[in-house]
Amino acid sequence: MEHVDEKILKQKQMMEEFEKQRFSEETIEIENQSSIFDGMVEIHKIPVGFAERTLLDDKIAIWMPEDFEEFTQEEINAVYLLGNKPDVVYGNTYLNFSIGFHFTSNEVPNEYMGDFNKIAKMILEKSGPKVTIYSEKVKKKGNHIVSSMELVSHTVTDAIYNVMFYSSLNGKVLIGFINFNYKYLNRYKTIAKEMLESFRFIEDSGEENE
Repeated sequence: MEHVDEKILKQKQMMEEFEKQRFSEETIEIENQSSIFDGMVEIHKIPVGFAERTLLDDKIAIWMPEDFEEFTQEEINAVYLLGNKPDVVYGNTYLNFSIGFHFTSNEVPNEYMGDFNKIAKMILEKSGPKVTIYSEKVKKKGNHIVSSMELVSHTVTDAIYNVMFYSSLNGKVLIGFINFNYKYLNRYKTIAKEMLESFRFIEDSGEENE
C-alpha cells in the first residue's frame, strides 16, 4: 500500500511540474517565436492547427484553430449576458480564447471606418471605468478600412483582454473580436495579433494590402 501511495504522489508531482513548465516564461518565449501561418503552433505545450476559414456566407476570411466550432445560441446567451450579443462565436473546450462577429444595422460607409475608433471608444468608455483601452490602429485591407483597438474589460471574477476590430460590410458596421483571460496575455496576444492580421474580405482577393 505504501508503494502505491508513493507512486501516486510521484505522478502528482510530475503533473504539477508539467503544469509549471506549460506556463513558464521560457516556454512562452519559445512558443511566441512560431507563427499561426506555419499551420501548427504550440499553445502552452498543446499542438494546435491553424487554417483560414471563410465566414458570413463567404464574405470574410480569418485564420483560427482548425477545431474551433460555432457556439450554439444557448451558449452565446450564457456567455454574453449583457449588451449586443454577437451573431457568431467560435471556440473549443481546451483553449482559453474565442473569436466572434456581430453584423450591426448601423450604416457607415467604408470611407468613414478610419474614424470609427472614436465612436467605439466613446461607447466603451460610457460603459464604465472597468474598460481600459491600450491601443488604437487603422489599416487598409484590400479595398476596406479596418479600425482596431486593444482593451481590457472586467467580469465579476476576471479581467478579459479584447482585440476589437471594425469594418464596413455592405455599408454596415461589422464588429469582430478576439478575447481571452488577461492572465494568458503573454501567449495569446501574439496569436490574436496574427489572427487580426489575417482578417480579409473575400471580394478583395488579389488586392494587395497597404
